[in-house]
Amino acid sequence: MGGLQQPRLRSKRLKPEYSAGAPLAVGLGSWVMWVLMFPVLRVGFTDTRNTWICVALLVLCVLVARPMVRMVAPARLKGSRILVAARAVGLCCVVAGVMAPLETEVDKQPMAGMTVVYATTAAVLGLMRIVDHGYFPLVLLRTALWKALLAVVTGYWIHHTGGTLVPGPDDATPGTLLLAVLWWSLVGLSAGCAVAAVVRLVRWLRTGPPARPAPPGVTSWPPAVGDVWTAELTHDDNTYKERPVVVLERTPGFVRVLGITSVDKSDRRRGYLKLRLPEWEGVLRKDGWLNLEIAHIPYCDFLWRRGECPDRAWDVLCGKADVRERSAKAGPAPGFTFRHRLRSAMNAHVGRDSRTVRAGTDSRVRRVWTRERV
Repeated sequence: MGGLQQPRLRSKRLKPEYSAGAPLAVGLGSWVMWVLMFPVLRVGFTDTRNTWICVALLVLCVLVARPMVRMVAPARLKGSRILVAARAVGLCCVVAGVMAPLETEVDKQPMAGMTVVYATTAAVLGLMRIVDHGYFPLVLLRTALWKALLAVVTGYWIHHTGGTLVPGPDDATPGTLLLAVLWWSLVGLSAGCAVAAVVRLVRWLRTGPPARPAPPGVTSWPPAVGDVWTAELTHDDNTYKERPVVVLERTPGFVRVLGITSVDKSDRRRGYLKLRLPEWEGVLRKDGWLNLEIAHIPYCDFLWRRGECPDRAWDVLCGKADVRERSAKAGPAPGFTFRHRLRSAMNAHVGRDSRTVRAGTDSRVRRVWTRERV
């Protein structure tokens, strides 16, 4: 699923995004949901007393579904109580819709009914995770193709053994319903992956990598103005390298930053600002030079947050530094051509890591930046 996507480079972005106990938690939650919903389907809203009992059981079912929905949600959505509650209600509605045809047969094979509920719950939670965590669209599309291939093989096996993918709820056995629900769950996951991948790929190729959802493994997202991040900075020769950058401004498709290098630039003081380690301790590891030419970086190239630009350095940067936009003669910013965007959608880069920095010296137009408190 989307949450399993790995970053391009070995870096601090590589962190586990889910717990190994997730299958057990989903299994336990599915069993509790099955226990709560089964009486609702058998009793129904026949009179006032039964109606209140069913409502109470459904509320308990939503309370059981809520921790599972919150477990698969990213950190930025865990605090949104309304969204989590709405998703929990939606999960319960889907499970109830799947359990309704099993109501007459579940007494014969209760384990099959519980397995159907587990498969449905896992599929719905998987789709939620895809929507929240699936970032690199071509990686997501590859996942959809693998799931579709597995669905084709599974469907052929079910048909070859005499089963059916659309059984009638009145004359089908619990085993037949179980296989059908498992197959449709797999188809739903594949279709969800494909739709999310295509929608995000179109936007990715047109306007660049989006700020939402966050790239896999990053924290403190999105980059705030005045923060210092480690990012993959692409150069004019299509090579790239991990470098610290100071965030100046966020736009819908990219971030304006100033790159930091450790290469001595004392002979080009007008285009660079000296950064001394005592002032930048905890953010940099040694003295550096801040390139005053603005670079445009896609959101997918940010790796991890290093810290915050010191206030004195930020004041100097806003008031006195010769910050300049990229020269029009230099052409479009590297990393934003169609080839770069297509490769980044695959979670890959066009060039290799270079150990040099190329900086222009044109167009010294100063622009005043104000610090944004977020």
